[in-house]
Amino acid sequence: PKPTVSPCPHEQIIELYHRILPTARRVVSWTATRKGYLQARWREDKTRQSLAWWEKFFKDVAESDFLCGRVRGKPGESPFHSDLEWLITQGNFIKILEEKYVNNRGQEGPRKVAL
Repeated sequence: PKPTVSPCPHEQIIELYHRILPTARRVVSWTATRKGYLQARWREDKTRQSLAWWEKFFKDVAESDFLCGRVRGKPGESPFHSDLEWLITQGNFIKILEEKYVNNRGQEGPRKVAL
């Protein structure tokens, strides 16, 4: 039998996002596309199937100056500021997990990842 996956608690994850990242863009419309992105990230890895995991994920995002708009933009442009949809699209999500946006990341070198 196929292992069962608990349903993704979209509303609770959105609440965590709003609570932990209060200056981030608010989720106003939870579209089918956005729902699909979050559902996919939830289902991809059993460890992500808990609110505690998502709380830590958003806390890690909150520590990133770049993701939270605390890095000066290019001349004439506003700083980049992520939103929930950007965070949970597959490519961006992987970059966050790989610590691409950790402050001063280049100083300690790459982290080893078990494959």
